Amino acid sequence: MKKRWMAIFLCLLLLTGCSGYDRDDSPGQIIYITLDDMKAMMEDKKEFVIAFTQSLCVYCQNFHELFSEYSKHHHVVIYEVLLDNELGTPSQNRAIIQEYFPAFDTTPGIFYAKDGKVYDQLSNIKITEEVFDNWVQKNQLDKKE
Repeated sequence: MKKRWMAIFLCLLLLTGCSGYDRDDSPGQIIYITLDDMKAMMEDKKEFVIAFTQSLCVYCQNFHELFSEYSKHHHVVIYEVLLDNELGTPSQNRAIIQEYFPAFDTTPGIFYAKDGKVYDQLSNIKITEEVFDNWVQKNQLDKKE
């Protein structure tokens, strides 16, 4: 009986170990886009990570510092909309964003979109490298092609 349980345990252990994925350790990057670009990407049902930021937002600045280091060894591409550069009022910009990302409330607003829908959102309460890396792994955002 012990041998049977040991065999089951070893099989489960092997299956768990095989459930990971190969991570791409080449550098990642931020690509700046506009709200119009974001709308087109959503309508074209692209798969992407997007960040809505403001230049004077301290939390956005902290995220940029974190991502600057993180992206040196993790191939994560983030499309960023710097709201300062948009022509609409803050209320107009918020309405456009919330049409596609209803949970958007504050900056940085970081989302993973897939098939024209919001697939996941990174909580911006306390973004640490560990929190960000867990989110990247959960969504396999740095998966080798």
